[in-house]
Amino acid sequence: MIAIVILYISVIIFNLIALRMKKKLEWIDYYASIFFGLFAAELADRFTDKYDMYGFFNPYFIEVKTLWVLLGIYPAATMMIINWYPYSRSWIKKIFYIIGWSIFSTFYEYLSLKAGFLYHHKWNLWYSAFSYPFLYAMLFLNLRFFHWLKEKGKQE
Repeated sequence: MIAIVILYISVIIFNLIALRMKKKLEWIDYYASIFFGLFAAELADRFTDKYDMYGFFNPYFIEVKTLWVLLGIYPAATMMIINWYPYSRSWIKKIFYIIGWSIFSTFYEYLSLKAGFLYHHKWNLWYSAFSYPFLYAMLFLNLRFFHWLKEKGKQE
């Protein structure tokens, strides 16, 4: 029960922040990034499910409460991550930004484990801590590619 309460509170907080923050990008950028992030998460989850590494709530079941994580937290987090990214700053600031979000994400994952809506079997927090920077870098590379595609479309 506590897992559900913490999950709902997280969804409300993440979405309030994401929807109320001053938007620096176009809505289409958020849309494309959210779908890329959900695709990457789904792809990763297929491999981790196959090898019984981690998951949400009950293994081998797709539940509404799992969808709350995927559709309630992931999109809002993606919006915040790409919105506040220091696009015009130095590489050092960009790296520290990604490291900061990676630390936050690892800590949130730890809280999710303690709350009980995430479980680890053959996975641990160190794997996540090392994975998050690459996942976030992919998110920004995808957004850069998406901007390139938009510019290419305008030229034609």
